[in-house]
Amino acid sequence: MLLYKSSNWEVVFCDWCQEFIGYCSISSNKKNLSNLTPEEWQELGQIEKELERVCKKLFKTTMFNFACLMNNAYLDKTEPHVHFHFFPRYKKKIKIFNKTYVDKHFGYNFWKWALDDNQQQKDIFTKEERLQIFELMKKEFKI
Repeated sequence: MLLYKSSNWEVVFCDWCQEFIGYCSISSNKKNLSNLTPEEWQELGQIEKELERVCKKLFKTTMFNFACLMNNAYLDKTEPHVHFHFFPRYKKKIKIFNKTYVDKHFGYNFWKWALDDNQQQKDIFTKEERLQIFELMKKEFKI
């Protein structure tokens, strides 16, 4: 679900998985980080700052993980492109949609337990609830 688009960047709300409330991807059509212009880096900083502001306001987010991981393109034998993952992290429990959300491994690498079915962070939201989270973020996002 498209949260923001410019000539340089596209911010997609990851509606297929909200293991971390507010999780988004930020993509460019550039193939390498070294190809980004100073203006593109500046806009990326503005986007990241606005995503932080939105998540803090709406969900009382504690901190954020921001990662550029382009490995899968090489494994999938597809054309790589620069993209970042924006992971809001939560020290305290969050009450939303009459559910209690817990960031199970707060303070640790967000993928440390990703392959362990017993330890991984679970997405507790329905498709409709993820849409509601997106709508809240879309309404608040101002760039």
